[in-house]
Amino acid sequence: MVKLPNFKTQGGSSLPFILVLLALAAGFVFYFQVSKPGQVNEYGLSPANQAEMAKLRRLGTLRLDFSIFDRADFKNLRIFGESPVKPAPGGKNDLFSQ
Repeated sequence: MVKLPNFKTQGGSSLPFILVLLALAAGFVFYFQVSKPGQVNEYGLSPANQAEMAKLRRLGTLRLDFSIFDRADFKNLRIFGESPVKPAPGGKNDLFSQ
């Protein structure tokens, strides 16, 4: 078992020291595991991001079909009731409105 030095005798807590060490360790793991030069293309995108970019490109070519508005069924729709809808009185009073 590894014994950590006791920093409490110096007047401070050891928690910030441990958090800094954990952050440095996580940074090294991220840098050496994720940011390998062989895994990115000429634009700096990893393979997972390249798949997302392909989805975005496909989304850019999406065209909406508005022909439904030209159909007779849509043109025969009528408004029933009042428009815009007016809220009915009711509910609780707002305690914080005063």
